[in-house]
Amino acid sequence: MAAPPTDNEAATQDVLDSAGAGARFVRGGALRVIAFGGAIAFSIGAIPLVTRHLGAPNYGRLATVAGLMLIAQVITEGGVGTVGIREYSNLAGEPRRSFMRSLLGLRLALSLAGALAAFGFALIAGYPRVEVEGTALAAAGLVLTNVQATVGIPLIAEMRLGWVAALDLLGPATTAITLILLVVVGAPLLPFFAAPLVAYGVSLVLTAALVRHTISLRPSLAPERWLALLRTTILFAAATALGTVYFRVVLVAMSLLTPNTEAGHTTVGVFGLAFRSLDVLTNLPWLLITSAWPILVRAARDDTERLRYALNRLIEGCLLLGGWISLLLVSGGPFAAQVLGGPKYPGAGEVMRILGAGIGGTFLIALLAFAMLSLQMFRPLITINAAILAFAILLSVLVIPGNGARGGAFVTVSLEGTLAFTYAVTVFVTHPELRPSLGRSARIVLALAVAFAVALAVPVSSLLSAVIGTAVLALAVVALRAAPPELLDAVRPRR
Repeated sequence: MAAPPTDNEAATQDVLDSAGAGARFVRGGALRVIAFGGAIAFSIGAIPLVTRHLGAPNYGRLATVAGLMLIAQVITEGGVGTVGIREYSNLAGEPRRSFMRSLLGLRLALSLAGALAAFGFALIAGYPRVEVEGTALAAAGLVLTNVQATVGIPLIAEMRLGWVAALDLLGPATTAITLILLVVVGAPLLPFFAAPLVAYGVSLVLTAALVRHTISLRPSLAPERWLALLRTTILFAAATALGTVYFRVVLVAMSLLTPNTEAGHTTVGVFGLAFRSLDVLTNLPWLLITSAWPILVRAARDDTERLRYALNRLIEGCLLLGGWISLLLVSGGPFAAQVLGGPKYPGAGEVMRILGAGIGGTFLIALLAFAMLSLQMFRPLITINAAILAFAILLSVLVIPGNGARGGAFVTVSLEGTLAFTYAVTVFVTHPELRPSLGRSARIVLALAVAFAVALAVPVSSLLSAVIGTAVLALAVVALRAAPPELLDAVRPRR
C-alpha cells in the first residue's frame, strides 16, 4: 500500500492545480530571467579576458571540447530530467521517493557511460593531446552537472523557482570567477577545461542541501529497475536528445571539416566565439519553458482549454523575448564580438549577426517541443528530429568547407528556421483545438518588424543601433498593445 502524500507533496499538487500556477510561473520565470542576466554579466566579464589570453586557435580548441560535451550531456540526459519532472509532478508518497532513487542511479550510470564515450570520440577523432586531456576533465564535470540536475528536480516540480534562479546564477558566476583567476595567474590551456568543475561541485552541494528532506540522496543501484525505467522513457529520451544534438553538431563538424592548420584553428575559434556566445543565450528559452513544464503536463492531462491558453501566452512571450534578443544580436553583433574577442577574431561580428537571426526560432522550438512532449507526441518528435540531425550533417558537409565560419552560421540559422516551422505545423495540424489566436502575436511580429527596420537603417554604430532598436521595439509594443497581460500583471506593484 502506498504511503499517503506528505504535506509537501500535497502542496505540490495544489500549486500545479491552482489558478495561481501561471502567476507563480511568471514571477519565478522573471527571477530566472534576472538570474540569467546576471550569469551573462559574469560571462561578459570573463570571456574577453579568456579569449585574449588564449588566442583564437586555443579558444577554438576550448569551444570544440565544450561543444562535444554539450552533445554528450544531451545524449546522457536521455530524457531523464524531463521525465523526472513529469513523474514527480504526478506521483506522491513512496512511489515518488522510489522513482527518484531509481532516476538518480540511472542518471549516474548514463553520465559515466557518456563521459567514457566522449573521451573515446576525442581519441578516435585524432584531437590534439591537450583536447583529449581537456575532454577527460570536462567529462568529470559532465557527471557532476547531470547529478545536480536530477537532484534539483523537486525545486522545479514544486515551482520553488527562486532557489532555481539562485542556482542558475551560482554556476556561471563560480565558473567566471575561476576563469578570471586562471587568466590572472597566466595558466596554460589545459586548466581552463577544468574550470566548470568547481561550479558544478558547489551547485551540487547547495542543491542537495535544499532537497535533502524531500527526496533520498542515495541512488538506487539496481540495473533491473533502470531497465524498467528506460523502457518507459526510451521514446521520450530519443525525442528530447535528437531535438537538441543537431545544434551542437555544427560546432563539432566545424572542427573536423576545417584544415588542421593555424588558419583552420583560427576559423574554428572565430565560429566558436560567436557560437558559444549564442549558445549561452539559447539556454534561456529552455530554462523558461522547463519552469512551465509542470503546468503543461498537468494541463495536457486534465484540461485542454487550459493547455491552449498556456501555449497561447507562452507563444506571445517567446515571440517578444526571442525577437528582442535576436534584434540585439543582429544589430549589435559587431560591437559584442569586438568586446568579447577583439581583433584576434576577424569576422566574428558578422558570424554573430547571422546566428542571431535564428534565435527567435530557438524560443519557439523549445516551447513547441515541450508542448509535443506534454501531449506524448514522441514518435513525430523522433521522426522530425532525426531528419533535422541528418539535414545538419548534410548541410555542414556541403557548406562549411567552402565558407568557413560564415557557412557554419548559415547552416545553424537554416536548421533553426526549418525545425521551428516543422514543429508548428505538426502540433497545430494534429491538434487543431490548440491553435492559438493570432491577434496579439501578429501585433508583436509587427512591432519587431518596425524595430528591425529602424535599427538596421540608421547609419550609426552597432551599439547605438541595438539601443535604438530596443527603444523602438518598446514604443511599438506599447502603441500596439502587444505585451501579454500576464507579463503586465507580474510587473505591476502589488497593493
